Amino acid sequence: MKNIYANLIILFLLLSSCLKENIPLSNSREDYLGDQLRIDGFYHQINKDGYIVNVWFYYRNGILFQIPIRSEITDPAAFISLLTKETIESNRKRKYNWGIFKIKGNEFLSEHWETPTQGNYLATITMTGEILSDTSYVITKYINSQRGMSGGGDSYWYFYPFSPKPDSTNVFIK
Repeated sequence: MKNIYANLIILFLLLSSCLKENIPLSNSREDYLGDQLRIDGFYHQINKDGYIVNVWFYYRNGILFQIPIRSEITDPAAFISLLTKETIESNRKRKYNWGIFKIKGNEFLSEHWETPTQGNYLATITMTGEILSDTSYVITKYINSQRGMSGGGDSYWYFYPFSPKPDSTNVFIK
């Protein structure tokens, strides 16, 4: 019986040593001082069926907070009912819901962690695109730090005013 436990411990140690460490974001956080995008609410992505599927909050300190919600709602005003205190707080605890963003002229860049595999964050997702107006932008390129280019087609994001926004304080980005 002792041999079984010893073998299990050795197997666990060998397997855990093969896992890669959590990786840092490759871009650094910078304060956003511009006015190219409004940040007094959230941006939402609409899927091919016209439903809102993601919500991203941007902050003056260069941090982004995302809430991935799959819905069959097309109106942002109705969507707000899904942004409950419980939904926001449960998403605040997940590292992959946090990231950074930068804006240079009309170019947009964001980076966040990929959803973890076996508890480890092995890749980041960098998205780049173009600002269309102060209330919309388009992401044209997705780059996974481990697999390279990914995603297909442009994704459009639209602003909706929302107050109060969730706090940007988190333990993942300094």
